[in-house]
Amino acid sequence: MWNTPEKLRALLCEIVSWESRTLTKGENEFAYKLKEKLLTLPYYKKHPEFIELHDAGLGRNAVTALYKHPTATETVVLISHFDTVHTEEYGELEPLAFYPEELTKKLMEPKYKKDLPEAARIDLESGNYLFGRGTMDMKMGLALHMQLVEKASFEQWPINLILTAVPDEEVNSAGMRAAVVELVRIREQHGLTYKLFLNSEPSFSQGPSDTNEYIYSGTIGKIMPAALFYGKETHVGEPLKGMTANFIASYMTQHMEWNPLFRETDLGESTPLPVSLQLKDLKMEYSTQTPYRAAALYNVFLLKRTAAEVMTIFEQVASQAMAACNEQYQQICTREKVQGVGDVKVLRYEALLEHATHKLGAEEVHAIKQQVLQHSEWDDREKSIRIVDQLMIRCQELAPATVLLYAPPYYPAINSSNHPLVIQSIELMKKTAQTFDVEVEQIHYFNGICDLSYVNYTDNSNEWLAFERNTPVWGDTYSIPFKEMTALQGPVLNVGPFGKDAHQKTERLHVDSAFKEMPMMIDTLIKSLF
Repeated sequence: MWNTPEKLRALLCEIVSWESRTLTKGENEFAYKLKEKLLTLPYYKKHPEFIELHDAGLGRNAVTALYKHPTATETVVLISHFDTVHTEEYGELEPLAFYPEELTKKLMEPKYKKDLPEAARIDLESGNYLFGRGTMDMKMGLALHMQLVEKASFEQWPINLILTAVPDEEVNSAGMRAAVVELVRIREQHGLTYKLFLNSEPSFSQGPSDTNEYIYSGTIGKIMPAALFYGKETHVGEPLKGMTANFIASYMTQHMEWNPLFRETDLGESTPLPVSLQLKDLKMEYSTQTPYRAAALYNVFLLKRTAAEVMTIFEQVASQAMAACNEQYQQICTREKVQGVGDVKVLRYEALLEHATHKLGAEEVHAIKQQVLQHSEWDDREKSIRIVDQLMIRCQELAPATVLLYAPPYYPAINSSNHPLVIQSIELMKKTAQTFDVEVEQIHYFNGICDLSYVNYTDNSNEWLAFERNTPVWGDTYSIPFKEMTALQGPVLNVGPFGKDAHQKTERLHVDSAFKEMPMMIDTLIKSLF
């Protein structure tokens, strides 16, 4: 069915047309359409019970499809996601965003071609790129896995495969976090051994003229330290009777942005520096009362560090920032001959929670949290901030203060560069690519963030508890199955098609890489395992 470049291309265009933007009806419906498509294969007509849907919340489902050889136990888990980012940037071409053939053809018209960046225009005119939302990121990866399962079942490969396609990778990875628990169950139920976790996120160009293809032997981690700044309210006519949260926040953000303390280096690769992802005060309306509550989210990438280590550094930076803030504030108070409202303290969310529980009682604290969680219009980040805010409103004796917390999502860094199977597999991929006259290079950490973060996890010191204890929505609207992740031991590898401009209106997939080179490379990789 999907065993030629033409048929594989038609499959890709079909699953791209099942628009599945994150948190839309299309994302909810995709799992059912995928199951229906897989059921057209003779193997699944015979074994429909091997295709399962797993609840990922909000009407979404992850899909697993097991190909099980009668005698094999060794298993490769094929991981992909089917949600995409949104499409407003396509403008008047938005109706074609999910129809790659039509969009690519339309872009050739002079009216649209002239508006393309030069690199995209050159690629378009080459005829070797397919444009459209999800072509590169990452429905081609899913199409490759569907082709693999089909081929394995027809040729009765002596190895097991589990196609695992999940929603929500672009936001919170709820799909993969749900799938992890099911992968542990499936392994036990069928007596499997997980030999390799193979993702097929695309290979990212390292520059405009770079056409090399990359294999990734790990994935970068991401964590989001956040802060709630609580000052003292006053009337703008008496500014020094209070302290604005914005004044406090400005010191923290200056100390966090591009701070090299958070940079990690491993295997010759480094993390990008931290930046703020959000900074706002929490006033809901304009008034002449000064803003005394504000919040910030900061992005920190990881290679080796745990949640506990990042929180320690975050607290150290916050203490330095607040020392600078307090020094400047005292100078102003001295200059203006006023008493001031005191120094800004630094405390972790877990300390605030302990204080609030002692003061208000566990029942009252639970009720405060539940009241915030009922706001369905707020995402997990907003709910995290608002829980801290509501607790501080009731514990103003702690103010002025900067409360440190974690906001979802959290992606641990995973790396298998030194695993013998991975070393051997990468050499094989390089050799296979040479038959197409293509250069393949290894990158140790995929820096696009991916769902491989939730397998092959190790944490001997339970340092993840620092994340649990400082994440206000933990156990209510967000959790991570650390126990099951630890149980899913096996090397990870990402081998996917080459493309450019993920999350942009010029997102495009390299045709030869996707439909000729990758099928052979992944096919060769899996066959080398049995």
